[in-house]
Amino acid sequence: MPELATILSMSGIIFLSAVLRGFTGFGFGLAAVPLMGLVIEPAGAVLIALALQFLGGASDLRAGRQMAHWPTLRWLMLGALAGTPVGMAALMGVSSGMAQLLISAVCLSAVGLLAAGRSFVNLPGRGATVAVGALAGLFNGLAAMPGPPVVAFYLAAPVSAQVARVSLVVFFTVTAALALTPTILGGWWTPELALTAAAGLPLMIFGTHAGNRLFRAYGARHHRAASLAVFACIALVSGVHGIAAVLSAAS
Repeated sequence: MPELATILSMSGIIFLSAVLRGFTGFGFGLAAVPLMGLVIEPAGAVLIALALQFLGGASDLRAGRQMAHWPTLRWLMLGALAGTPVGMAALMGVSSGMAQLLISAVCLSAVGLLAAGRSFVNLPGRGATVAVGALAGLFNGLAAMPGPPVVAFYLAAPVSAQVARVSLVVFFTVTAALALTPTILGGWWTPELALTAAAGLPLMIFGTHAGNRLFRAYGARHHRAASLAVFACIALVSGVHGIAAVLSAAS
């Protein structure tokens, strides 16, 4: 059985990451995977994050599919379908320390992409949109973090904030399902991981609800700054731990 400290740490990470998701409209994997990777093996953290992203987002699909921006979503999903298996293969071939360094790099890329704040005059073409989706799929398979490329894409796209937010929810739910399928068929799940994901679902739902309430109160003024600050902190913490693990393995 997991130690009490591990249970409490995992519960707090899932809840706070869900609050971030509810507040910003994205970011669960970006927050949860690096932090859970400090408590359990990074591969297990990715599996749990994927399951929670899928289960937490599935309930939003019925309402979201009518408002989502399908002209871009269908091409983003096509790219993600191609990129996700590559990321999953890479995940199983890297060490724990290297995985944390890669996750840190993903978070730093999110900080840079979101801070740039550039906008498209017109929507990118199909080829460029598929490429963004493929990059997101690579991140999805490697670290359950499809967010950075796609979030930057929709922040820069000439669509309303509401349409962008709903489109991101739909995209993250679908990409989580894409990444989950081979892990289930491949027997990667242990009973302990499945139990942890199931126990985390109420925390995911409650945390998202709390984040939604915070967004309605403060989001218009503070959500971008809060997201960038959180991502930067996660990148630094994961990077330091990853460097320490790589140096320890080499010595």
